Amino acid sequence: MHSDAISRVANAFYVLYSRDPHLGAIGFVWNPLPSLLEVGMLTLYPLFPALATVGIAAVIQSSVFAGLTATLLYNAGRRFGLSALMSMMFALLYSLNPFIFLFGANGLSDAPYVYFLMMTVIQFSLWLKNRQTSALIVAGFALSLAFWTRYEAVPFGVSLALGVVIAVLWMRISAVEKRGTLKEKLYKVEATWILLLLPALFSGLLWIFFNYIIMGNPLYFLNSEYSNVAQSGALQNDAAFQEIFHSPLLALGFVLKKTLWFAIPLLSIMLLRLFSGRLFRWDMLILLLLFAAVPALQYLLLLRESSFGWFRYFMYVFPVTVAWIPYELQHFGKGARQRLAFTVLTAAMLGTAVLLSYAMTDPEIAPDENTFLHIKTGNEHYAAQTFERQIADYMDEHYPDATVLADSYSAYNIIVSSRYPRKYLITSDYLFKQAVKDPPGNDIDYILIPRPKENIPTSAVNAEFPTLYDGGIDWATLVHDFDGQWRLFKVKKWMGPDSAEEE
Repeated sequence: MHSDAISRVANAFYVLYSRDPHLGAIGFVWNPLPSLLEVGMLTLYPLFPALATVGIAAVIQSSVFAGLTATLLYNAGRRFGLSALMSMMFALLYSLNPFIFLFGANGLSDAPYVYFLMMTVIQFSLWLKNRQTSALIVAGFALSLAFWTRYEAVPFGVSLALGVVIAVLWMRISAVEKRGTLKEKLYKVEATWILLLLPALFSGLLWIFFNYIIMGNPLYFLNSEYSNVAQSGALQNDAAFQEIFHSPLLALGFVLKKTLWFAIPLLSIMLLRLFSGRLFRWDMLILLLLFAAVPALQYLLLLRESSFGWFRYFMYVFPVTVAWIPYELQHFGKGARQRLAFTVLTAAMLGTAVLLSYAMTDPEIAPDENTFLHIKTGNEHYAAQTFERQIADYMDEHYPDATVLADSYSAYNIIVSSRYPRKYLITSDYLFKQAVKDPPGNDIDYILIPRPKENIPTSAVNAEFPTLYDGGIDWATLVHDFDGQWRLFKVKKWMGPDSAEEE
């Protein structure tokens, strides 16, 4: 299991099984929808602990959305006039791509995000075809659900907004649209934006509002000690990334190189348009805008030194292009020309499958995905999770009734693996900040902390007491060291003045 997948399960787990169960325990850094969907499954945790302990809830979620995506693509093919056989082949060519298949089973948030992303593109392309208002409304809600899943929906929404301008001003599909004045067209742009973007815009404002009223910082998700900006501090230790960060040209080359692995279908569409005389049409520009949304975001993040540039961050250009294909094929009619175009795009999708399969086997290209090809050899996720489950077992055996202070940002795998999760006082609990400031005065029995790492947030306790892990502190005694990776400290209780005199 990817550590991020178990982290999402842990966020859902705290809602039900922490010391202070409440919906706000789901967290305010990562988009909450994946964890929210897992809360329902975790009601069965007492019967099936593996739903949480090894992240099976995340696997179920990603698998369901992968299946829904296949159904979505089949239905899209049928709605754009493709035959049942073509639609079936189209859905399978995408879903059985080894790279996409992996993300349909690894429990990450990519599977639900891709589902909502593709639904947005399909419904938007239906609107491009016939200006169907209902399609625009569905696209708007799909985009908002994409936002509740991953932040990449934000730049994608910007691309959609620009696409609306192009479609309304220059892609006129009826005599009424052709006769409209510029003022009328701008009014239509405004009305279309309201239908398409309002759900996502409202979602974004709601998320900011929740961050403000609960965490006291409207941009907590963006700049808190647990945010992506804070985590990317680890890149300060990477010489290669430092070189990229300080060179816009190197950053651009990095983004283009990563993106090209997923670009064969787009290049095939451009080739088909070139030979059919449709390359320089406005809808081609719209597709390019949708395609470029996430690479542009990654480029900006690299310039701001806040992206790890993982291979999977660039994968979204592939499902965007695939979701566009039914719209593209309907322009070739229903005869031999459509079959030829479908054959070209089939070859492109097969070529992408081969290319991405090769990329997964090379740790230099796709290090994160490559680890899943090896269970025990060189798989850092497997090693870390196995070790942390051993810590959980040790804590359950020796301290089942103690109150243990632990930052769930780093200890999530230990917490969900414990048979007594409520013994941990964690980040989402109401007393956490108070307990971190004064563990002896808040009835904390033990503190469990990870080894501090340079420029990487690991624990609020480490930040509050930077000398505790290595040098100790007068009110805490080291009682166990877990292979130099975690340490357990016993907290000495404060004695009041009266008690001291009596003693």
